[in-house]
Amino acid sequence: MPAYSDMSIRDWYSQLEEILGDVLEHQDFSMQTWLALGAAFQLFALAWLPSRLSFWIPLAWLAYRLLRTALDSWNPRRSKLWAPIRRGRWMGQLPVPENPSEATETSDGVVMFLLGARLNQCATTNLPPSRVGMLTVDSPLGKLGPGAVQVNDVFNDMWREAERNSSKWGYSQRAPTFWISYWKDLQGLQKFSEGAAHRLGQNMYNSNKLPFVGIMHETYYAPKGCWETIYDNMPPWGLGKYQPSTATFPGDGESRDTKAFEGLTQSPKGSTMFRRMGRAKDGTEV
Repeated sequence: MPAYSDMSIRDWYSQLEEILGDVLEHQDFSMQTWLALGAAFQLFALAWLPSRLSFWIPLAWLAYRLLRTALDSWNPRRSKLWAPIRRGRWMGQLPVPENPSEATETSDGVVMFLLGARLNQCATTNLPPSRVGMLTVDSPLGKLGPGAVQVNDVFNDMWREAERNSSKWGYSQRAPTFWISYWKDLQGLQKFSEGAAHRLGQNMYNSNKLPFVGIMHETYYAPKGCWETIYDNMPPWGLGKYQPSTATFPGDGESRDTKAFEGLTQSPKGSTMFRRMGRAKDGTEV
């Protein structure tokens, strides 16, 4: 990681957002808290800024938000909200291993790994738990409670290591907001669990340095013909975001084709869940 003195303002902001972006979210505070914070900001503005300026700042911001909402609502498909949307109906696909010798007994399916943590410090509030990804927080301090930032850092390090070793471990993609990840096979997920970043987090937890944190994970394996996806007027998400540089497409013998891989393919018109799985109409294997 470069020193902050050597970073541009944009890089510095991106680094800060990466560190704290998952920790503090607007959903973490109630409406009453946000109103109180806004009132406090207005008091500071009145005390330190010219009265006319402190009067116009919130009104200008409110006018901007109203205008932005009106423009986006008037023609939502032309707004930037629709920029990442893939119009039409798409389904996710995964490539087969480029080298047949690298295939494993589970590499023709898909593995989903659900990872989560929970902060249990001072769970005496009546407020609903908030969440950092799958980090559930039930604490009067919210995500500022003991262990939240450390857990967020450890988990981010794990995913960075998984991305660096994606071709070796078969790591496919992680869904935003939730710590849900996709892998080509169980062997790759096992290698991830033996990686340095995961071991670091595991050792930190086992050393009782985070006494208020609980950890969980769930792993599911779906063999070929037992999973399907559909994305209708959605941006690429989850398994549909899988985008390796090159991949080998399924085929018979010489019909295999190695080229740039697209994680989404157009869903056939009228396709059903079973058809997208490659099964017969009644759900039986073909």
